[in-house]
Amino acid sequence: MIRIVLICCSILCCSYSFGQENTEIIIKKTNSKIILDGYVNDEEWKGNHTFLFHEFTPNWNQKDSLTTVQITFDDSFIYLGVDAKEPEPDKIINRNLLRDGWYGDDFIAFGIDPNQTKKNALVFSIYPSGGRYDMSISNDGIPLGDSTFNPSYDMIWEGKTQITEKGWSAEYRIPISNLRFVKKENQIKAGISVVRTQNHRNRSVRILPLPPQNIPNATETPSLYQPIVFDGLNPRKQLQITPYALGSVGSSYSFDSDEYRKQNDNNIEAGIDVRYGITPKLTLDISVNTDFAQVEIDDQIVNINNRVNIFLPEKRKFFQEQAGLFDFNAGVLSQLFYSRTIGINSGRLTPIIGGVRLTGQVRNADVGFLSLQTEGVNLGDEGSISSENFSVLRFRNKVLNDKSFVGFMATNRLRKDYFNTAIGFDGVFSLPKSLYFIPSVSTTVEKDTNDYDLAENSRVSLLLDKRKQDGLFYRAAYEFSGKQYNPGMGFLLREKHHNFYGSLNYGNYNSNKDEALFQYTRWTLMNSDLYYTTDFSKVITWYNRSFWTGRLFNGDSFTVFGQLQYENLEKPIRFTNTLEAPIGDYMFYYFGASYSPGNQRNIQFPIAIEYGTFYEGTNLKLEIKPTINFGKHFNIESSWKANHIVFDKQNTEEWIHVIQTKLNWAYNLHLSGSVIGQYNSVSDQFLTSARLRYNVKDGHDIYLVYNQDYNIDRQLTTPNLPEYNNQIFTIKYLYTFFK
Repeated sequence: MIRIVLICCSILCCSYSFGQENTEIIIKKTNSKIILDGYVNDEEWKGNHTFLFHEFTPNWNQKDSLTTVQITFDDSFIYLGVDAKEPEPDKIINRNLLRDGWYGDDFIAFGIDPNQTKKNALVFSIYPSGGRYDMSISNDGIPLGDSTFNPSYDMIWEGKTQITEKGWSAEYRIPISNLRFVKKENQIKAGISVVRTQNHRNRSVRILPLPPQNIPNATETPSLYQPIVFDGLNPRKQLQITPYALGSVGSSYSFDSDEYRKQNDNNIEAGIDVRYGITPKLTLDISVNTDFAQVEIDDQIVNINNRVNIFLPEKRKFFQEQAGLFDFNAGVLSQLFYSRTIGINSGRLTPIIGGVRLTGQVRNADVGFLSLQTEGVNLGDEGSISSENFSVLRFRNKVLNDKSFVGFMATNRLRKDYFNTAIGFDGVFSLPKSLYFIPSVSTTVEKDTNDYDLAENSRVSLLLDKRKQDGLFYRAAYEFSGKQYNPGMGFLLREKHHNFYGSLNYGNYNSNKDEALFQYTRWTLMNSDLYYTTDFSKVITWYNRSFWTGRLFNGDSFTVFGQLQYENLEKPIRFTNTLEAPIGDYMFYYFGASYSPGNQRNIQFPIAIEYGTFYEGTNLKLEIKPTINFGKHFNIESSWKANHIVFDKQNTEEWIHVIQTKLNWAYNLHLSGSVIGQYNSVSDQFLTSARLRYNVKDGHDIYLVYNQDYNIDRQLTTPNLPEYNNQIFTIKYLYTFFK
């Protein structure tokens, strides 16, 4: 029976065809020593294969005469040389020196799928200033979780640029050992993409084959990369050893009996991370006394719709290696494995003793294993948790075609007198005409719960997605989450429900700005969610949001929407100390509009506003996110999110604010820093963070970090709150030995 199903699916499944010959291009080894100085017109670049570009936006498939790229290699490195001519060089957008920052700069992005997996890639981007940005791509750009496009993944590589009277140019040097090349039939085969932007014209170009505009994230889709062969390249095993030393001075307050007591905490620590390529396909990571002191603090969020949980992105380095492999789509914004369950308890950091991770391929299957041990932690009034072990096993195997797979995941959270285990099966099936079917089923078991029941302890998710952006396209989904389903290492947006979701959209591209005002428009006729209780006895939530969005040829975009929503509350929802929505049935509606400026502007002022009924009253919601760029060395990012809630029946109203300001500065490509201030009116706290980084080179850094929170209204409780809860200053040094 299974064989019949697979044969039928393979007949249905197909791949994209763009009417362009997609033949492999041979990349030859260089006989010259390439000096990394940013110039590509030197003698050492002569004789290498030259790739030409075609325009991707706005005039799709128009030949580009301004950009060329050459690629070569030697025994240790891949080299890339790009000549980016600019008829108006004074309009080159060149405003960023920060590592992994982007503020609308022109850029060149080199993507490489090292073994033609047609699903995973690494992207190396460089700006005219020489600033660099990198990320990893997983799952062929299909969003199965937060790690599909992962900008937190940092790699060791080098790049240099030069700005001339003719434009600008760039050279890359990427270690071969970073790329996990595998020889097949005595050849190294890869897929590549090179994209160049001219943001003052809102223009982008790419090497052939040129994907159509209507595929989401088309230029970042590994299955659409140009196939190449590195003739004579020999893979190299990866070995990185990164020891660190850290010193910190801090203090905190905790409530003990009838008063807040201050505790001083001064530490000197050391640890080590090791990354070793066991084989070209398998990489082992070992971490001892794992530390994340240099990671920026999370953005403050006020959960007005607190019927859903808040998802925060993972920024810690240890969890970035092949993070997309561990994505397991368990439904709308839900994951069977969520790495922030490790080392964070009730918002408090828990020291990680150490751990291991193994990722890569065994034969043709993707495999991943992760296991970490945390120290015990005292949670104050919430008690304490003993030392815990967190383990994940992941397996995926390609089926039917290059864009389809079936997978398995198991997670286990174990501590004294407690365990939580989850297992699940998932898949992605690429069908004809840009249609994808994405199913998953998972179940959980934990100690001290009721008897196991397959339905009550399980979750099912089914998604049908028409992945295009023009003409008529749609999404349809169903989700069931049992009453006892509880993945101890996962994240659930909502629990205990049946959910039906559907969206219907129509999009249209224009390439001639003389004939149309908008370069792209989209009508979303329906975007609706319906939540039932697990026994279908009640509707919990229903809403439908219809909207229109239009993007001008200069990159400015506008959106208007209207939403109708129903909520059934079986218990009150408290927003602040004075605002509460009581038990009952509510139908409310609201309308809104937003504006987002093009990336080329030095001063950007995105704004969104919506207003309508809200439970027993009304809500006016405002959000502005201004950014001001003062050249390459300094910029300011701010945001103000406000809700003005009025409940007439209760004769109460309140403004709820979350305000953030971030000052970024860079003296040069090595020395940079930031200062962040955040205010949350619900907790009435002001949080500050300052970070200075001296980056000698990739993998060799010195960090100085200062974090502190302040209690604004100390008289909220008796006894009075302390001036602050936590304060810490940290200095950290790390150095990577690299082979």
